[in-house]
Amino acid sequence: MRQLQALINKTNAFLISDEVYEHMVFDGQTHQSVARYPDLAARSFIISSFGKTYHVTGWKVGFVAAPAALSAEFRKVHQFNVFTVNTPMQHGLARYMADPHPYLELAAFYQRKRDLFRAGLKNTRLKLLPSEGSYFQSVDISAVSDLSEADFCHWLTREIGVAAIPMSAFYSNGFDQHIVRFCFAKKDDTLHKALDRLIRL
Repeated sequence: MRQLQALINKTNAFLISDEVYEHMVFDGQTHQSVARYPDLAARSFIISSFGKTYHVTGWKVGFVAAPAALSAEFRKVHQFNVFTVNTPMQHGLARYMADPHPYLELAAFYQRKRDLFRAGLKNTRLKLLPSEGSYFQSVDISAVSDLSEADFCHWLTREIGVAAIPMSAFYSNGFDQHIVRFCFAKKDDTLHKALDRLIRL
């Protein structure tokens, strides 16, 4: 974060900080928000998501935090995209947020699932990559397939019955590193079934 701060200090750049996984940080690490760094906070739009934190991703409810002047400009643009979130969801989330335990315990909840999934993946030929936050586990598929990431994910879903996302989908030019990601925000039974299938690769 200090390096980022040094890079943009002498520029007119603004920073969009996607912090939707702020409560899903593992192994005793702490989330490093740009809000902790005054020079970054002064030029940043911090984006977070109630959907990720409270398991209601389909509600599409989030928030943006920014200095007052930046927030005023942001709202001018935002009103033409989504004017507001429906009122019952706002009231429901406000009431639920009165109890801090759900988000304070979120890291431990997902770390246990991550550990369960990683332990099972060690019995496969997929190469584990670090997973220190979020609810995704990325793997290198080079040892099991010569297919592109996208083709491998189609094949894996169709033939093995396990879904994955190609990382190339996140690059405008389709950059392919033979890396795919799995979501471990599932019931333990579902994770065990997926692992039983992945062991056969």
